[in-house]
Formats: sequence, C-alpha cells, structure tokens
Amino acid sequence: MTHLKEDTLKLKAAIELGSEYLYTIKNGGLGRTLVVDAGTPDNARIARKKIPSTWEGLYVLVIYSQAEEDDAPLYDPNLS
Repeated sequence: MTHLKEDTLKLKAAIELGSEYLYTIKNGGLGRTLVVDAGTPDNARIARKKIPSTWEGLYVLVIYSQAEEDDAPLYDPNLS
C-alpha cells in the first residue's frame, strides 16, 4: 500500500469515524490494521461502540495512550 493510499484512508477515517482520534495503519497479526488512538480509556470505550471491527478492508484496533488522571495522591515513602 502506497503512502498516498494510506494517507487517503486515514483522512477518510477521520471524516467518517471522528476527527477526535489519531489514525495509523500498520501490519498486524491478522493483516493490515487501522489503529485508532482514542487518547483516554473513556474515549476508547465510546470509540469501540461506534467504530466497526473492520473498515475499508482493514481490521480496526482501538487503543488509548493516556491514563486517566487520578485525584488520589501517589504513595510517598517519606510520609510514613
């Protein structure tokens, strides 16, 4: 697949599936895969409900790259 075709598919995905996600196309274990980075776990849950498991002949994998912010303080051994 040429870079132009990949770029065209990523643009089409942003238009059809949502521009709030980041799209990449990679070789996966099942073949060419559209990787959708939803950012946070909550956004990934929403994306998994609305994006099909295959799209334009590509398998679809929805991931997230950021952990949600937790209000609880981190463990500090000096406070014990």
